Amino acid sequence: MTESNFDTDDHSHMDSIIHENGTILTKEKQEAIAKKESQWIFLMRMLVLVVLVCSAIAVIVFTYLYMSQEEQEEFEDRFDSDSAKVIEAIGKTMDQTLGSLDGFVTDAIAHARSTNQSWPFVTIPFLPVKCGKVMKLTKIFGCFANIFVNPEQMDEWQRFVSENLEWIEEGKAVQAKDPEWIHPSDFDLNVSYEVFGYLGAVNHSQPTEYFNNFAPVWQQYPITPWLATNWDDLQDPAYGLPVVDAVENRRVGMIPSFNVVRDPDDEANVATATFWKGWAEQYIGPGDDPSEPISSILYPMYDTLESIYTEPEECEMPVGMMQVTVFFKDTIRDILPSDSQGIIVVFSSTTKCSATFTYRIDGPMTTYLGSGDHHDPAYDGFRKYVTLNEIMKTTKESGEGTTYTGLPLADSYCVNTIEVYPSKEMEDKYMTSDPLVFTIVAACIFLFTSLVFILYDCIVSRRQRIVMQRALASGAIVSSLFPENVKKQLYEEREEEQKKEQRLKTFANPAGAGRASLISFTQGNDFGTVLAKSSKPIADLFDNTTVFFADLAGFTSWSAKRTPVEVFELLETIYGAFDKVAVRRNVFKVETVGDCYVAVTGIPQPQRNHATIMVRFAQECMTEMNQLTVELASTLGDDTKDLQMRVGLHSGSTTAGVLRGDKGRFQLFGDTVNTASRMESNGVKGRIHVSQATADAITAAGKGRWLTAREDKIVAKGKGEMQTYFVGIVAGSTRTGIQSMRSSDQMSSFKDEGGDEHVAARDFQDPSEISL
Repeated sequence: MTESNFDTDDHSHMDSIIHENGTILTKEKQEAIAKKESQWIFLMRMLVLVVLVCSAIAVIVFTYLYMSQEEQEEFEDRFDSDSAKVIEAIGKTMDQTLGSLDGFVTDAIAHARSTNQSWPFVTIPFLPVKCGKVMKLTKIFGCFANIFVNPEQMDEWQRFVSENLEWIEEGKAVQAKDPEWIHPSDFDLNVSYEVFGYLGAVNHSQPTEYFNNFAPVWQQYPITPWLATNWDDLQDPAYGLPVVDAVENRRVGMIPSFNVVRDPDDEANVATATFWKGWAEQYIGPGDDPSEPISSILYPMYDTLESIYTEPEECEMPVGMMQVTVFFKDTIRDILPSDSQGIIVVFSSTTKCSATFTYRIDGPMTTYLGSGDHHDPAYDGFRKYVTLNEIMKTTKESGEGTTYTGLPLADSYCVNTIEVYPSKEMEDKYMTSDPLVFTIVAACIFLFTSLVFILYDCIVSRRQRIVMQRALASGAIVSSLFPENVKKQLYEEREEEQKKEQRLKTFANPAGAGRASLISFTQGNDFGTVLAKSSKPIADLFDNTTVFFADLAGFTSWSAKRTPVEVFELLETIYGAFDKVAVRRNVFKVETVGDCYVAVTGIPQPQRNHATIMVRFAQECMTEMNQLTVELASTLGDDTKDLQMRVGLHSGSTTAGVLRGDKGRFQLFGDTVNTASRMESNGVKGRIHVSQATADAITAAGKGRWLTAREDKIVAKGKGEMQTYFVGIVAGSTRTGIQSMRSSDQMSSFKDEGGDEHVAARDFQDPSEISL
């Protein structure tokens, strides 16, 4: 089709639409064309809008996911970096501390050998100065020299102690000159010459059950009013067991956090922790909390100087041990930049020999969160776990800054573990609202763009409606004024005149052509497309089919006594069972009309034995019907058992298709449908009534034994006398005879004006897709 161009001038009322063959389109045809064009325009608008919306959603989602992913990666990278720094700092602290102890022990052994002193009767020279320098180099706050003394040496040991206490005054003088020492240095001391433990004096002839020596503290620094001289650490199992493990296995041991309460209900544990808190107050500064975890590092002393690297296999004779005390928090303090915050560090042990406690690191600051594991379980997936032994091994293998050449850490009794986690505060610092803000901004931009498009579309649509209304009005005026041939001539002349004017305008003002095209576009003249002609009707003729009509005999009187719910319960139960049989038998259900069930074989796919398939279907439906009515009698009444099914079959050609329109559906037409209905209405309840055509099809299939000729011929409406047959033997049915045909008003719901009957199916399947 071609469409004339409309203008807004007064002469546009003469415009109309002329078919390419010259025929004038009526108002109705013009409206139909306009409607089709409007539909295409609407579809195009929707397409543009959908593309715009989809693009907006894609950009918005991408923006949010991309920015969120960037923040998530930044958060994870920062945590990986900070956690690595924490673990590395602990490793370096231990490396420096153990290296200092190794040098200290080597110096003590060398001094004893060079002066021909015999252990345990050795005084380490300049111990306060040496310990003080180690304290400045590392993060310890106290060092102690324990000497191993066997029972036979106890008397001589006590005399040795009483005669060699010069180191005490030496230590007091050293710490008095230390500007960082805040505790008193001038005080009287009551030194014990006898070895004692936490329970008091010990039996000098009986060491502990797990070690054959005593291990009294001989020298220490700093010097405090509560001097530890002759305090036997082996008397306390918390000390004794790690000491024995370290000495026997030639390893560096660590005392568990002895000042932390692990079990509030354990009075002994509470008393021990309280005692060590009081002891720690003599050494720590004003900003330190004595209840925070403290540990001691035990370095066994062996009388050997054969190698730079101390090999455990070369260590044979233990003579004592050096021990230093350290705050756990000092190992992780001042290691992160100020912009780091919310790193959680959990200290524990593999055998639970030590209390579990938690610290939080915010830049250079370290905060004790208390005993127990206080990390947020939501961040378990970020867990960084490592043992202290693994840290030292990694530091030694990497060789990055390591100076330690002494004994390895103990790996059997009590292995300390470190776990590092992020916190909600740390995540909140990196997971901001920026992705949401940028997403909202992007959404607003697309929303504004969409609104502009919709506004533009509304203006264009309004313009198109005005132009179309004027065109239709002008066409109606012309149609009422002129005969057909005159109208045709006027339209042709007007169209030719407009073409000439357009060519003249284009020649005189080429730049105006673009504006004209824009006007044409906004009016919709060049935008619409002509819809294709409607497709052919959806219908076909099937030559070999068998139509099934089934009716519930006695249903009318039965339903009159029942509620709608009970009526539908019966029909849904019975017809639901029929539907299952139909699927199994490859029978195509067409429709249910009231209490009438309609089905067909041979449609929509041909079936060679369509008649026998339908007979088997009918027989099985009757069986299902009899069983179900008995079951439903308990809820719907005993007279439900009296209901029986009356079935009629006829074979022949059938027209089937979709009659399009409002509520279009699949329908059957033709004489075969009418005759099948007559077979049912003239049948006998409890019997399958078939026509001569169906009987012939059954016989041709080799199932003639199924047939029993009806004794009397029936008179069917529009058919006259007919010889019919009954099929099969129906259990429980003894009545024979001809039932009266249903009244015409009962069948009117599926009869057309010509008396032909047709039925429809709202839901149908392709039987070729159904397995028997």
